Amino acid sequence: METLNSPPASRPLVLRAHHRPGRHDRRRGCRAGSVAGLTILSEGTASIECMFDTGVAGGGALGDPAVGLQERHARIAREQYCEIDAVTTLFVARCEEDARAGRNEAHQGEFVHVEVASILGLTEPAARRMIGLGCELRWRLHLVGAYFRAGRIDLVKTYALAEVLANVSDDKLVEIERLLLDGAGRMSTTRLRARARRLIARLDPDGVRERRRSAERDRDVRVVAGEDGMSGVEGVVPAAGGRILAERLRAMAFGVCARDPRTHPQRRADALVALAEGHGGLTCTCGRSDCTATSDPQPRSGVRVQLLVGVNATTLLGLDDRPGFLFGHGPIDADLARDLAADATWRQVLTLTERDRARLGREQPAGARPPGSIAGVGRTCPRPGTPPAVVSERTQRWRRERTYRPGAQLADVVRTRDGLCRFPNCVVPAQNCDIDHTIPFGHENPERGGLTVEDNLACLCRTHHRLKTLGDWSVRQIGGGRLEWADPAGRVTVTTPQGPFADPVEPDLHSGVHPALLARLTDAHTLQRLRPSAVEADIEYLLDARVSPAARPRARRRTRNPGTIRSRCGPRSTSSPKDTGADAAESPPF
Repeated sequence: METLNSPPASRPLVLRAHHRPGRHDRRRGCRAGSVAGLTILSEGTASIECMFDTGVAGGGALGDPAVGLQERHARIAREQYCEIDAVTTLFVARCEEDARAGRNEAHQGEFVHVEVASILGLTEPAARRMIGLGCELRWRLHLVGAYFRAGRIDLVKTYALAEVLANVSDDKLVEIERLLLDGAGRMSTTRLRARARRLIARLDPDGVRERRRSAERDRDVRVVAGEDGMSGVEGVVPAAGGRILAERLRAMAFGVCARDPRTHPQRRADALVALAEGHGGLTCTCGRSDCTATSDPQPRSGVRVQLLVGVNATTLLGLDDRPGFLFGHGPIDADLARDLAADATWRQVLTLTERDRARLGREQPAGARPPGSIAGVGRTCPRPGTPPAVVSERTQRWRRERTYRPGAQLADVVRTRDGLCRFPNCVVPAQNCDIDHTIPFGHENPERGGLTVEDNLACLCRTHHRLKTLGDWSVRQIGGGRLEWADPAGRVTVTTPQGPFADPVEPDLHSGVHPALLARLTDAHTLQRLRPSAVEADIEYLLDARVSPAARPRARRRTRNPGTIRSRCGPRSTSSPKDTGADAAESPPF
């Protein structure tokens, strides 16, 4: 656009547009290459005339219009970035001015959004949103800002990315940004948000879990008075509850006959009111005597709605925290998936990885179609009997064992047990020591190194920690918290824990206790029953998943003689210690 002459600001302007139409102008508008002109005339002889071609760079009569559209969109995105950056620069400048004036840091730049709204003709919330986005791009979302600055994503997608990445952990942010921005320029904001939820749920499971629990505390539903005799219903409910409500309203909307005059949105609105009134269905309003409506408008309770949740078997078993998928909603965290699965009917789905598909494809005859990702769907089976909290704790314990830094609780246990540095004759307090992995931790692959568990940890002062790391001395755990050290000459020294409870005094609690019960208090078999192994827990978990309680054999009820104490590992004793019978095989009474 070229300015030929600028009219005085005090003179009113008169605008006259002229256009030279093309051959198909009436139907399709200006042809590519046609010229439109805009003449601005003032009262005097001064005029400004702007002449421009409708074809843009790369998209004129000789170019591809699609390429021209893409280039113009990128150019607009770059200008949008410049505007956001300018708003941020203004905010920073005003904050610096407030700082020089001695204003409290919490109130610096407090009214910049009012100034921005006045300059750009925006509402104050919109101006505040621009400032927030600019600060995120400048100090946190560096990769998103680079894509925006280059015109590879526009303002709308930048806002969407800033919203979904707002609460991502800083240590996961760079990786999630990189994966999310790959191909983001060709995605809609809806697909971009869905992809972001998947990536965040997979790469930041702890953050997703905490944000979900925090968001659930803010759940609320409100009815707001509206215009024209209407009311608005707005609120936030958990994902599972939202799907239950959506599916229930949908089922009720389809419960009327095809001649019902209401639209589907109107039926859903009426169904919500019907649910609040206690009805189990929606009354059809067709008014016909031969109505075929299947919905029952009478009050009902216990209506079941089907929710489909996909989750890996390893997640259900507590081996990892991979996200689940709630159909109709999207990714959900592992704890929520386990909670929903605990009260559900299960169906096994066999899947194939890309490696499996490639191998099977090579084994198939020539010309055969490669297998898909779903190998098959099994029959339904009852839900397991293991509570989700048990599985969640198992998952967290498994992850803690494969994390280099021990948790606060485990660190307290090790320091309390050791008391001092565990190197021979060292007296540095455990509180001033490092917690060392006796078998070195595998940073590249934790499965191949020592785990972060009590029987692989010991307190070492910094000097002896470095001595052990350099390999001059070797050490191994020999049980009971004892360490066996070997010096460079091969001499062996055993150190024992020196904590305040290293030699616990056994209290006199045995007075008056029956000898048979006293024997069972420290019986190895009883302790084993009280501390089942992880393998036993997994077997019990799979048994609960495969065999319903009704199909399991029931133990016969036996009558226990009063005053008799029975032990699986020892004789039965009351008045006749030598008696034996079927009751001796019963489990301990605790």
